[in-house]
Amino acid sequence: MNEPTGWDDLIEAVRPYLDTLIDTQRKPSTRPVLTDDKTFYESSRAPGPVPEVSTPLPELLDEIVLTVLERGYLNGAHPHYFGYFHPRPLPVAVLGDCIASLLNQSPAAWRMGPAAAAMEVRTLAWVADFIGYRGAEGSALPRGIFTSGGTMANISALKMARDAVLGADVRENGLSEGSPHATVYVSAEAHYSLSRAMDMLGMGRHSLRLVPTDPAGHIRVDALTERIRDDRRAGHRPVAVVGMAGATATGAIDPLAELAAITAEHGMWFHIDGAAAAVFADLPRTRPAFTGLALADSVTLDPHKWLFLPYGLGCLLVRDPGRLSGSFSEQAHYWSHDGRTDFVYLGPEGARPWKSLGLWLALRHLGREGYERLLMGNLDVARYLAARVRTTDGLELFADPVVPVCCFRAIPQRGVDIDAYNAALHEAVLRRGDVHLTICRPNDEVYLRVAINNHTTRAEHVDALLDAVLEARTTLGR
Repeated sequence: MNEPTGWDDLIEAVRPYLDTLIDTQRKPSTRPVLTDDKTFYESSRAPGPVPEVSTPLPELLDEIVLTVLERGYLNGAHPHYFGYFHPRPLPVAVLGDCIASLLNQSPAAWRMGPAAAAMEVRTLAWVADFIGYRGAEGSALPRGIFTSGGTMANISALKMARDAVLGADVRENGLSEGSPHATVYVSAEAHYSLSRAMDMLGMGRHSLRLVPTDPAGHIRVDALTERIRDDRRAGHRPVAVVGMAGATATGAIDPLAELAAITAEHGMWFHIDGAAAAVFADLPRTRPAFTGLALADSVTLDPHKWLFLPYGLGCLLVRDPGRLSGSFSEQAHYWSHDGRTDFVYLGPEGARPWKSLGLWLALRHLGREGYERLLMGNLDVARYLAARVRTTDGLELFADPVVPVCCFRAIPQRGVDIDAYNAALHEAVLRRGDVHLTICRPNDEVYLRVAINNHTTRAEHVDALLDAVLEARTTLGR
C-alpha cells in the first residue's frame, strides 16, 4: 500500500477500536493506574531509521493499543490517581479537539479561521469573567492569549513585565552591560517556568529572587519588602513580583492584595501565576482566599488542569491588552494585517491549533454552575482527606486545603529521620500499584502530596489511598 488511507477506509479501520479507546475514559478503573514496561524504555533508546515500506492501518492501531495502553500508560482518569495535574478530560472537550483537528482552523489570524478567531476572543472573555478578572473590559483587543501551557504563558507575562518596566529600548537592543540589573521576586514555592523565563528573556536565572515562605507555604511579605529594598540600594531595578495563586506543590495562595500594594509602591509589574488554581478565584466558597487577584497586571491559568481539558491549553489574561501588542507586534512584508483580530501580533506563537474549541464547548455545555459543582466536589474530597489525616494517629497535615491539594506526612518512631521515612513510604505506596501520588518538599521537608484533579474522585477513593499509606507503614515499621 503506497497511497495514504482515505476517510472511508479510516472510519472502517478505527471502528473496532472505538470502544477500547473510549473505555479508557468511560471505564478507567478497569486498567491499572500506571503501566511502565522496562523494555519499552530500553527500545526507545535505539529507535532505528524511518520505516521504508508502508504498514496497514489496522496493524498500526493494534500496535498503538498494545504500546500505549498495555505497556506504558499513565491512567490519569483513574480515581486513584492523585499525582501531578492530569485531569480526566470532559467528553465535550475531547470532542472539541477532534473537531478542531479535523477542520484544521488556526485562530492565529482572522483569515486563517474567522470563526475560530472570533470564538477564541469570546472564550478568553468568558475565562476572565469566570475568575473575576474584569479589568480589561471595553478594550478593542482580546483579553489575553491562549498558549500551549502555563510555561509559555508565564514567559509571555514576564516579557511584558520586562518591556513595560525597562522600556521599549530593551525590546530593540536587549539588556546592555550598562543597564540596571533587572530582578523578579517569587515565592520559594514558585513554578520552574519562571526561572526558565528569566533565562530565555536574558535577565538571568540568578535575577529571580526566591523569597522564603511561612510554615503554610505563603510568601513572607516582610522578607519580600526587605529584598526589594536591598536590591534597590544595590542599584538593581526590580521589575516584577509574581504571586502564587495555587502553588504546584502545596496549593498555597499568596496574600495577593498585599503583593499588589507592594508592586504599586515600587512601580513594578504584578503577575499572578494561577496556572494551577486561578479557576477557583471567583467561586463563593474560595473567593476570599484570592482577594487581590483582580489587581494584577497579568494572570496565568491552565484550562488543562481544573477545567478538565486535554493537555495543550494555557492562558494568559492581561489588564491592558495593549501591552501584549506592544511586546509582540511585528512586521513582515509577506504578512498583511487586515485590521481584525490577529493573535499572531499578541503573543510569541505563530500558527497554532485551535485548542480553545474544547473549552468553548465545555463552558457552553456546563456553564458556571456546572463547573462550580465539579470544582467544589474536588475541594470537598480534599477537605475530607484533610479531616481524616487529622484524626489518624501518626499522620500530620501540612495545611488546610484551600484548593484541592492536600499534603501530609507520617510521623515515625523516635530517632528515625522523618524525611527519609516519608520518601521510603512514598516508594512503598507506589510499589503497590493500585494508587499513585507524589512527594513534595515545602520548607525542605518531605510530604506526601495528593492532588484531587479528577471530577469523578470521591471520598471512598481517598479512603483507599489512606488505607494504602497505612498498610505501607506496616511494611516499614512505625
